[in-house]
Amino acid sequence: MIIYWSMILWVPLIYFVYSLNYKEEIMLTDYNIQQGIQKKIPIAYAILIFGYFIFWIGMRKYVADTTLYIGIFNLIPTDFSTAWSEINWEGKNPGFDIFNIIFKCFVSQNYTWWLMTIAILSGVCVMIVLRKYSVDFFLSSFLFMTLLTFTWMMNGMRQFICVAILFLCCDWIKDGKAVKFVIAVLLLSTFHMTALLMIPVYFVARSKPWKGKIGLFIVGIILICIFAEPFFNGVDSALGNTAYAGETAQFEEDNGVNPLRVLMYAIPPVVSYIKREKLIEYYEKYPILPICINMSLITAALYFVGMFTSGILIGRLPIYCELYDLILIPFLLHTCVSKESRKIVQPIVICALLLYFYLTGPASYHSELTGGL
Repeated sequence: MIIYWSMILWVPLIYFVYSLNYKEEIMLTDYNIQQGIQKKIPIAYAILIFGYFIFWIGMRKYVADTTLYIGIFNLIPTDFSTAWSEINWEGKNPGFDIFNIIFKCFVSQNYTWWLMTIAILSGVCVMIVLRKYSVDFFLSSFLFMTLLTFTWMMNGMRQFICVAILFLCCDWIKDGKAVKFVIAVLLLSTFHMTALLMIPVYFVARSKPWKGKIGLFIVGIILICIFAEPFFNGVDSALGNTAYAGETAQFEEDNGVNPLRVLMYAIPPVVSYIKREKLIEYYEKYPILPICINMSLITAALYFVGMFTSGILIGRLPIYCELYDLILIPFLLHTCVSKESRKIVQPIVICALLLYFYLTGPASYHSELTGGL
């Protein structure tokens, strides 16, 4: 737990250093909101923040499903021909198998370097997008930690590779490059089948917020909640050739998504709806905004369904859209709250995030450097 809190406190520490050296840039957030994203924080500060996250995530050992992944990596033969012949091409993740084989046979047999490489790949993708599109990179980084988004890099890292790379491809959603985006999804689905969710999400995300397809999506979510049991019986049958095959009993024992998590992720779309008229004026100069609003709504809707059904199955899906809240929340805080009120609201938000992390965050961390902390 100490390591996790150090990662959270690292963000305000770097912000303090930044504020001392770039006093004239402290108004960067307000400038970017009015002009569209024209300026970014220096890349060195972004690397300092995410580099610290990536280091500890990459150095982990006995954390969540990391032990299982390490065991799988250690079983891969070091002879390329032998390892290649053992790939299950009809299995759930041949792309991930190929990546692992190439890494172990040609890069390193050390699992720590393997974990670190995956952490770097995933973390850098997120860092690049947040630096490019967030009006407040420091707050977005703080949200990345306190909303527990970082835990996906430790528990569910195979899926998060897909999530992070598709997040990096967000410009293809913004610019309507459907073919490129679908090809990326299909390739990444060989790492984790849940990536296929992003094909229908692509079209929903490009809709105007609160109109057309997004309305149909909300109706669909309501219908799923009403007919949850038969729907998920069908899902269980569809899992035969996926990563969840044989896990039906586990789903039956699952109590669903934590209601507190549902509440946290319901706030951004609710605020976006209440302030929808004010936000319209920013759509043209900040074209990622309507996409973030739609993604936030999808996130909240999926978590809502997961609260009544399966937190293990449905709880895995929102992460593809959840990252967009890291862009949306800082924007809402700076545009929908007056400067005077922000002096009160922002500390309340930060305290609420810290409390949320305390109540729902991971309990322990272990690595070769620290033991269990």
